[in-house]
Amino acid sequence: MISTSTHGAVRTIVLDRPDRHNALTFAGLAALAEAIHDAEADDAIKVIVLRGAGASFCAGDDLDEIAAAYRHPVAGRPRQPRVSQRERLAIERRFAAVVDAVQTSSTPIIARVHGHCVGMGLYLVECADLALCADGTQFAHTEQRLGNAGNTPNLPGLIVAAGPKRARELLLLCETFDGPTAEQLGIVNRSVPEEQLDALVEQWVARICRHDRDALATGKAAHNMALAVLGIADYTRFASVAHALATNLKRDPT
Repeated sequence: MISTSTHGAVRTIVLDRPDRHNALTFAGLAALAEAIHDAEADDAIKVIVLRGAGASFCAGDDLDEIAAAYRHPVAGRPRQPRVSQRERLAIERRFAAVVDAVQTSSTPIIARVHGHCVGMGLYLVECADLALCADGTQFAHTEQRLGNAGNTPNLPGLIVAAGPKRARELLLLCETFDGPTAEQLGIVNRSVPEEQLDALVEQWVARICRHDRDALATGKAAHNMALAVLGIADYTRFASVAHALATNLKRDPT
């Protein structure tokens, strides 16, 4: 589900479930956070490349597992009791942990993005230090249709990147957009034809690796402190509470 490889000072972490467009299960989320922490702990690693196997970067969370965990009604199955708020908070902390691991990693993370990138996949891209994508990548906050309508763990970061009006547009309309649009919005650094993507990733990795390890460590520490000053650093944890409450309330169907 998550595979890793190391070449010199570069650790590549692969979302490796191509038959499901790398949709992340709870086990996959935990494995991804662990892989990031393992790379951070390896003093030989200067940069992490995060990518997806097969046709896509990441299609978000595994919705079958989410439906079971949240006890959503499923045709042909007996209706189950609603999940308690404490159970829902425990579930949401699993999501927050991996988003926080990406955002606060002491080792710079480059997301290499192609195919579909939605929901949790897009959170990973938004929280990575750098992101490079193929022009044809299909981005969307489609998860917002599932009772969120603007409730996302990276809301401050998205507002800073795209501006408050565009952030609201992305989260309320849930429209799909391509790589060049993602670059224009500030969600990725560069969008290029897919055949040029790997070469660009290699170039950026090589340039990052020219920095010495102490410079990279202190530079990322300063970045994380700046996020804290802006009020962004802790929001992933706060958002887990907001999301748990919002998605477990009894709703007016209209």
